[in-house]
Amino acid sequence: MLALDQPKSIAPLISLRIIFGLIACWLSLRMLLLGWVDKFYIQPQFAFRLWGTHWLPELPATALYACFFLMAAAGLGIALGYKYKLSAGTFFACFTYVELLDLTHYLNHYYLVALLALLLWILPAHRAFSLDYPISVALVKVPALYIWTPRLLFVLVYFFAGLAKLQSDWLVLAQPLRIWLGQLSDFPIFGPLLCKSWLPPIFAYFGAAFDLSIGFFLLWSKSRKYAYFFVICFHLATAALFYIGIFPYLMMACTTIFFSSRFHEKIITTFAKNFNLTLSKLKLELVLPPFQRYFLLSFLLFQALFPLRHHLYAGNVLWQEQGFRFSWMVMLVEKRGYAQFKVVDGQTGKMSWVNNLDHLNEKQELMMAYQPDMLLQFAHYLANYYQTEEGYQNPEVYLDAQVSLNGRPSQRLVDPQVNLAQEKADLFSSPSWLLPFNRD
Repeated sequence: MLALDQPKSIAPLISLRIIFGLIACWLSLRMLLLGWVDKFYIQPQFAFRLWGTHWLPELPATALYACFFLMAAAGLGIALGYKYKLSAGTFFACFTYVELLDLTHYLNHYYLVALLALLLWILPAHRAFSLDYPISVALVKVPALYIWTPRLLFVLVYFFAGLAKLQSDWLVLAQPLRIWLGQLSDFPIFGPLLCKSWLPPIFAYFGAAFDLSIGFFLLWSKSRKYAYFFVICFHLATAALFYIGIFPYLMMACTTIFFSSRFHEKIITTFAKNFNLTLSKLKLELVLPPFQRYFLLSFLLFQALFPLRHHLYAGNVLWQEQGFRFSWMVMLVEKRGYAQFKVVDGQTGKMSWVNNLDHLNEKQELMMAYQPDMLLQFAHYLANYYQTEEGYQNPEVYLDAQVSLNGRPSQRLVDPQVNLAQEKADLFSSPSWLLPFNRD
């Protein structure tokens, strides 16, 4: 444990705090400026929830807008180190709440943002070069564990993203890359090249090798600057070719934490001189409290084990998606689905076909059509709706769901003879109403 307590410069944490705070502020303002708060969280009459989060209350529209403005202010507070613990805790709580409001909008990089917000709330990343502590970064030392925890988190994110690619769809069929690249014929200059049949396998193998190794090359001081060059090239290419939101920019910005303390001290000191910032010459050396030691080590252990949980379930994780979320399975699937629900009155036999768009918006319907847990949630909603609004007695809900995985012909996902209104969500076993994946 002595290595974890070894004093290190706080400079890498300061850089991470500033970078993350600015990204957090921009993320929140972006949601407001694009009108997504109203479109995705206020207008829909039904929201899909993650297992165990149905108890979360839905805020009224005014309060929800206030929540996003509060997140933007908290992100700025994180960057400036102003009322830091309050700012970081507020952003983590509000951002996590918003992400749990509707499962439709789950993205891997939003999960990463929540994890980084949690870490920064715990870590004393404000104890230098901040409005709370205007102290020179060169004079503040923190335990090594504070610096290594976010670094190892990024290593795990990359490694599990690569590990998930070691399967036949990615390595043998080069799917879904073959589908996505084939749609880029009109891409400026390189369009004709991107449609060549030999290119997707090259991209697939390079992508897997990059994800599996890049974190370790970033850890090694002799290869770090070359590895970071590949990080820039790789994420700029993925950002240009595929619409994957802020993930490439988040990774390019935040993986600078792998660079040495001297690198960060030089940048921060130069910035302070150029803007004539007066910083205290007080020396500080923080100790590692037992609670933080156990929390951070437990956090890393959880992140090393949780992405492997899909091995506990039978079947293809890309098909049934148990253990798919929160596991860094990035860019592995191209799925299209069709879901036709039928509601039957259990006493009279009266039958109604459901128009999903009467209850969902287009994005919700698109995402639900191939995700089993969302299909089950909507079936339960329909049973309740038809009982309370249409007067059905003991409503039964049946589903014809056809799903295409990575360019294959559509297959039936759910047993159409099963009354989904009677089925319960089970976190610990594979649903009996799911039909197995036929790889052929």
